[in-house]
Amino acid sequence: MIKTILKSTAIAIAGIFTLQCTPQMNTDTARAEENAASAKHQLNKIVLEEMTRGHRRMITITSSEKIIEINGVSKDSKTSAAEWETLVKLAQKQDLDKIDSYESPTTKRYHDGAMMANLKITANGNTYTSQGFDSGTPPAQFSDLYFAVAGHFPLK
Repeated sequence: MIKTILKSTAIAIAGIFTLQCTPQMNTDTARAEENAASAKHQLNKIVLEEMTRGHRRMITITSSEKIIEINGVSKDSKTSAAEWETLVKLAQKQDLDKIDSYESPTTKRYHDGAMMANLKITANGNTYTSQGFDSGTPPAQFSDLYFAVAGHFPLK
């Protein structure tokens, strides 16, 4: 009887330790995967340039500042930690080696129906540049990132 109680107690204690250790292993695994993703895309800078005849606007965003330039007039401001974190997460979803192969879904820029845009991402010491596309209509593969960056432009 005492042996049965001791066995049951030992099994219960082993089960408790196993259950308590499993979440820690999952947390450690998740943290390692997150660190690997961060290392994959060590984002340094994002530049969005949009232009047509007689009009040019460009936004450059780094972890510390953003520079918005419209027709040669620039305005600097700080990049918040939340803004940068959002951009890093969106950039990590990209296959940067393929960004130059994504085709524009529209061609209004060919006849000045839209500004021509391109997106440049600097990560891991390399700059990855998209093909030209119509402002406001980016390739679907990086549309979330484009709209997060383009949202910094004033409406006028």
